[in-house]
Formats: sequence, structure tokens, C-alpha cells
Amino acid sequence: MPAELEMEIVKLLYNEAEEVGWTYLPDSERTASYNRWADDPRIGGRMSLFLKTAQERRVWIKDGPMKEYARAIYGVGKFAPLVANPGSAVNTLVRKALGPDWEPDLSTQEIKPLRVLAYAGEEVTYFTWGPARDLKHLVWAALRAQANGDATPWTLCVVTSFVKALPREERDEHLRIGERCGLRVEHVVGE
Repeated sequence: MPAELEMEIVKLLYNEAEEVGWTYLPDSERTASYNRWADDPRIGGRMSLFLKTAQERRVWIKDGPMKEYARAIYGVGKFAPLVANPGSAVNTLVRKALGPDWEPDLSTQEIKPLRVLAYAGEEVTYFTWGPARDLKHLVWAALRAQANGDATPWTLCVVTSFVKALPREERDEHLRIGERCGLRVEHVVGE
């Protein structure tokens, strides 16, 4: 598929994803969206010269642009410029979660999950962030680093929404998981 067409299609996908609140959408509704997009003449129809079946188009949408969506809304990856309303920048999330003295070192940024080292004077922490649905990935990355001998503390930032607030019991559970694993968990409302 030509790069120009790919970018046009991804922009359409991202605009629609924003309209439906993709980050907080249940899996069943995401599945319905993949199927609808694969058959949509503006999206799947334009891809049909390169991906013949609806199933091929659906897989491409799911495993390509929509897998990158969470990173793109935070300015990471080739599709980042296609996000109409980017999420909070990492420096904003760091300050909201840790306080005004903390700064992220953007040269340390990694993906899967998104993370950076953050500093406040001599203090350092890995700072990783994502929606509540991705907490398991944040925890796993921290536990793996610790299991492999990295003693740097971790802060896991669960980004929530004004529109869809996280239930108190779920927030409390996150905090208990963090305490059990020796990880700092913070909840921040993204912009």
C-alpha cells in the first residue's frame, strides 16, 4: 500500500477512534469497529487493491495502526502527527504524578510499554504510563526489570479521563497491586 494512502486511512481511523473514546472502549466494541472499518468504503474499500479480504484488512487495522494508537496519542511513532488531539505530554504526566520538581529524560524513552527515566535532583525513577487496561503491561515491565537486577524504582502512571472516570474500587485495587509488588502507582487525569 502506498505510504500516502496508508497515512490517509490511518488519519480516518484515528479521527473515528477519538470520536468513540477508543482508549476506554471495551474489547467487544473495538471488535465491532475493526469489522466496520474493514468493510467501510472510505477505509477498507480503499485498501482492497492491496488487502483483498475483509479479514486481511481487519488484521492490518488491528495489528498496525490501532496497535500504535496509544503511542501515537502521546507523540510516539510514525502515526503521531495524525492524532488530532494528542494526549498529555510525558513531562505534564510526570509533573502531575510526581510533582513539579520532576523532569523526564526524553533521551531514555522506550516503548512497550512507554517509559522514561524521570529525575528530581539525585532521585530517579522509571516512569511508565498508559490507560487502566494496560496496567498489567506496566507492572510486568517493572517486575521484569527488577527480576533482572535493575534496582531503579518504578512509578506506574494510570492515565484516566474526565469523560470516563475510573471507579474508586478499581483505583484502590491498582494501589494494592502496586504495594504488593513494591511499585508506586499514580492515577492522573490526562488532557
